Amino acid sequence: MRNAALSVFLLLLAMFCSPCLAKEYTVSKVIDGDSIVLETGEQVRYIGLDAPEMGKQSGGPQFYAKEATAFNKQMVLLKKVRLEFDAERHDAYGRLLAYVFVKNLFVNGELVKRGYARAMIKPPNVKYKDLLIKYQNEAMSKEIGLWQEKKTDTASSYVGNKRTYVFHRPDCPYAGKIPEKNKIIFRNRLDAIKIGYTPCKRCKP
Repeated sequence: MRNAALSVFLLLLAMFCSPCLAKEYTVSKVIDGDSIVLETGEQVRYIGLDAPEMGKQSGGPQFYAKEATAFNKQMVLLKKVRLEFDAERHDAYGRLLAYVFVKNLFVNGELVKRGYARAMIKPPNVKYKDLLIKYQNEAMSKEIGLWQEKKTDTASSYVGNKRTYVFHRPDCPYAGKIPEKNKIIFRNRLDAIKIGYTPCKRCKP
């Protein structure tokens, strides 16, 4: 009985103290609204969101990209951050994929909540999916940040992929490759975005 009680105590201790003992890193550089560089030289891509691109190699920054980058700097530059990982630790470019915290501040969430980034759900990294979608919809309803830009529908409907959480114009080559079991049809862009789907970067719905 005593051993069982001790085991429970140690388990609870580990649960409550693990955030305190987690390793922290100093942010040496902010690349844009959703990626940073640590003092170790490792690049980190925030999970669960997509900030407007600065576009230095493609003709200039997108709407609200400069503001998103500036806000990210304000939160993390030269500060200690704690990284929390999900199912995948790295992306295809070798960057760390992480949820970033400055003390108790959830950086990923703040960027979405304040309209500096949209929620971008990419399974299997879905730990904070519902929270990020909630924050996004609040920002959309307030029309703050990047949601000040009004975008009109360019098609009568859109095709989403349930596996990738990306939606496309019906004439997009990628839309034609989606298996029927993974297809979901949206009447407009906002219906897709409100539940966490991301516009295709090729057809730009």
